[in-house]
This record gives sequence, structure tokens and C-alpha cells, in this order.
Amino acid sequence: MAYFDYLTGLPNRRLFEEELKRKFEEAKHSQSVLALMFLDLDGFKFLNDTLGHNIGDKLLKEVAFRLSNIRRVTDFVSRLGGDEFTVILSNLKELDEIHDVAQQILKLFELPFRVENYELFITTSIGISLYPYGSNNIQDLVKNADLAMYRAKDEGKNKYQIFSPTMNISMYKKFTLQNDLRKAVQEKNIFLLYQPRIDSKSNKIVGAEALARWKHPEWGIVSPEEFITLAEESGLINTLGEQLLYMACTQNKKWQDQGYDPIKISVNFSALQFLQVNIVDTVENILAATGLEPKWLEIEITETVVMENEANIALKLEQLREMGISIAIDDFGTGYSSLSYLKKLKPSTVKIDRSFIQQIPIDIENTEIATAIIKLSEKLKIDVVAEGVETSEQYAYLRKIHCNEMQGYLFSKPIATEEFERILKIGKCLPHTGVLTEDSSFENRREYFRIELPRPLVAEMTITSLGGKAVQVGMTKVLIEDIGPGGVRFTSNIKLPPRPDLILKLKTYILEQTLEVSGSIVWANEVDNLQQYGLKFTIKDKLRDSLTSLLNQFQVLIRNKTVSSTSSFLVTSKQQFFSPKLQK
Repeated sequence: MAYFDYLTGLPNRRLFEEELKRKFEEAKHSQSVLALMFLDLDGFKFLNDTLGHNIGDKLLKEVAFRLSNIRRVTDFVSRLGGDEFTVILSNLKELDEIHDVAQQILKLFELPFRVENYELFITTSIGISLYPYGSNNIQDLVKNADLAMYRAKDEGKNKYQIFSPTMNISMYKKFTLQNDLRKAVQEKNIFLLYQPRIDSKSNKIVGAEALARWKHPEWGIVSPEEFITLAEESGLINTLGEQLLYMACTQNKKWQDQGYDPIKISVNFSALQFLQVNIVDTVENILAATGLEPKWLEIEITETVVMENEANIALKLEQLREMGISIAIDDFGTGYSSLSYLKKLKPSTVKIDRSFIQQIPIDIENTEIATAIIKLSEKLKIDVVAEGVETSEQYAYLRKIHCNEMQGYLFSKPIATEEFERILKIGKCLPHTGVLTEDSSFENRREYFRIELPRPLVAEMTITSLGGKAVQVGMTKVLIEDIGPGGVRFTSNIKLPPRPDLILKLKTYILEQTLEVSGSIVWANEVDNLQQYGLKFTIKDKLRDSLTSLLNQFQVLIRNKTVSSTSSFLVTSKQQFFSPKLQK
């Protein structure tokens, strides 16, 4: 049984590795095509946590049975572990055979799986790599099949993708983060920053939201928007959630012991955390271990979490509330039944989604919605926090309509423990008088002129080197905002770190000429939920001279307004350009 999976009876990882090595050598010797398929069940972890491991195990056995029955004599099916399966296809005469097998597998998941009294509908995502097409050794075959599988998941449920080196930067980043996340959780490399919550009347600090960050060795600081979903998909969310809750409670108790005025610490919970049977006990144990009183902890959940799992979550929230823990509904106002949850869940706090706050008081509809939420919450004796407050106009209006608390860059960005202690010592956090903008120090050191473009130029970007290692990924669309012989300012929907050993290549069209330049990011800034970067070129003098000549012509034509048809200017809005449909 050392070579077979105890649950399904399929070959296990050990036998898979030996068989892949053997079949790879055969394909290499006979100069034939070898295909490796990675299968990952969509939503299995959610189902497993909801219905229990007994049901999950029986479902895996049913999946294994179906896969075993469709294989050809020469195919090899195995279970790597969890909900991950592989299929090795050898002796392929035509590439169409690969598509046929993939489609057969997807059809297996169109019919429900009958497990005990349940009729379960589940799908799979399949990633496929080929030798000798793009994968020239065993390591590449495995890595590329895994990468293609993540691309298939991105495309939607019950899809398959064949690996291509043209997969874009976003997919490459997601793949590397997924691979490194388990180690980061095991070694506790994910840390917390704290953003103060301010009393609107006194500007006193009354709370802090604990916000997770991951310092990745290649991608720099990674936000939870990028890694929490990955943690859920890989089954790491419960361990990570417990780590972060323990860190936040420990830190808040430490501040109290140091003599600071006590404040509430707010911690975000995901849907999968609440699906744990023992989540209430876990929270209670962490409070006991850290010595923090329950009244100084607030648990934040989004409307979406509640909407998808209302019956399961409502009871647990009630138990947490009975312990003295506060409950906050985050991103309030974005769901279709927001008001009903105020009655059902009885939260102590609602946090108005930043999408309503951003346009206050300019956008009349958003202003009215925010005002209505505040007035209704006041009558129901629910505290209101306005998230994403960034301007003095927003601040003034929110004070005028008696919003209880505010949180946002107008007061402070999320900051490290030591910096938070400095403002906690003062006790207040006043709004900034200036406008928060990107660091202008690089702008002041420019050696070359810059052309401010009438409209952004559409460009394609790829990574050629990261950390001194060559990288082969496809092109991703970006927008160039200004350009000069020394560099460009460009906008992307991908977060990238400013580091000299991350080499990017940009390709665009100016005056009917293809322009390709390389460089590294020297500054980064977030504007309207998009990422803006300054790229400093690393090009030889001869190319720079040619570029200077081209840009001088370009500048003259821009002034004369005769340049549109000869260059790749954007013809739609930025929001439309960066929509998922146009980025594919």
C-alpha cells in the first residue's frame, strides 16, 4: 500500500512521481508527446467544511471511481492528496486526443454525485502541460500543469487550460503566491498593520482595524485581497485566521498593559472561518490565552459572507455577541438585502462601503445613500463607521450628518505597531491638511524631459527578469500616462514591487513605429483602485538617442493635435480598459 492512496485506492504521489519519470524518459526516447493533467475540484473545501469530512471522503472516492473508468489502457490516474488528482497521457498520436480526454473528464462532473442522502454538484478545473511543447523537463511539466490549472480556475468552473508561455503576469504572480503561501503561514511571515478609527466629534482614537500583509521575497508587500482567497482555496485559512486573531488580541492587550487608553481591535473573518464547527470555542480560547477582555474585540464580516451562509453564521454570531464581542458588518450597502441583516444579526457596528464615501458630497445618490444609512443606524442604536475617508470635504460632510466614526487615509494609512503606538500615545488623530500624493523626489531628480500625453497610450508589458532569474510570461496590457527618454509613468491593475531586479519590458506604438523598452520600477502609488508606477529605463545611449529623436517629433505633433491615428492611444475609459473581459 506504500504506492497507493488509502482512501481511493488510486496510485499515490510516490507512484505518480516514479511513473511520470518513466513515461517522460519513454517520450524523450521515442520523440513522442506526453501530456500531464492536474485536476483540482472547484469548491471542494467549502463543501467539506460544510457537510463534514465523512461526506467529503466519500465524494473523493466517487470522483476517483469515475476517473478510473474513463482512462485508456496507457493512461495513468493518481491522487496527489486532498482534492488533487493527476492524469498522465502517453503514446499520443494526435494533440486532439488531449482535448478529447479533457472534455470527457469535464462531462463526468456534469452529472451529480450521490453521497448518502445528498445529491452533490461539483466541478473541476484542469491544467495541462505538454512535452516537448513548452515543458522540456519533469519539473517544468509539473509546474506548468499547476500554473495552467490556476488559469482554468480563473476562467470559471469546469474548464481546462493547456499551458502556454504566453500566460500573463497576473496568472504568474498568483501561481507563485499560491506556491509560497503554505511556507509563509508555517513560518508566520504574515504580519499585521493597524489603521485607526477616529471618533468624528473629538478625533479621539477609539479603535483600530488589524490588516494583514505578507512580505513576499519577490513580490514585496502583498495585500489580503491577493492572498486570502488563495488561503481559502488551499485550506490554510483557518490556521492563518487563528494566527492573525492571536496576534491582534496579544497586541491590544499589550497596549492596555502599557497604560494606553483601551481601544477595540477589529479583525476580519472570512466565510470559511465561520464554517468551522468550533469557531466560537477557538475565539474564546484565544481571548483566554491573551488575556484580552471580549469587549475590546470586534469581529468584522462582509455582507457577502452573511448572504451566502446566513443560517450557519447567524447562530455563531449570536454566541460571540453573548460573550461580549462586538460584531461589525463590513462593506455595508453593497448587498441586495442590507437592511434585513440589521434586524436579523443585530450588529453593534456597520461600516459603510468606501464606494459610497468616495464621491461624497459630489455624487448626490451616493451621498443620500450614506446619509440614509447613518440616520437609520442612529435610530437602531448601531454605530456607523465611514471607510475610505480621504478628503476634507468628505470629513466635513460626515461630521455634519453625525457619522459616529471615520477611518481612512485622511487620518492615517495602515501603519506598523511602533508607529501606531506613537499616535496612540497622543490619543488623537487629526485629519491631514495636505493632499496625499506620490513621492515627488524621483520627479525632481529627472535628467530628461517628459511628455504629458493627451490620452494614455495602450502598451503591453511583460516581466523578463525577477531576482536575477529569467522569467518567461506573456504580455499584460497597461496604460502609459507620460513618457520621456528616461522612463515612463504607467498604470496597471497588477500590484508590483519597486525593486531594481524586477525588469519589465514595455511595448507600444508611436508614430507608426514599434517601441520596446526595458526598465525597473522606482516608485508605486495607488490611484482610483489602480496601480500607478514610475519606470526608469535601462537602455543604451544609442537607443536613448533614437528614442529622444522620436519623442521630439511626437511632442510637436501632439501640440499640433495631428498624432491620434499614428499611435496607440486609448479610445475607451480606464475602467473599461481594465475590466476583466478586455484584459483577457
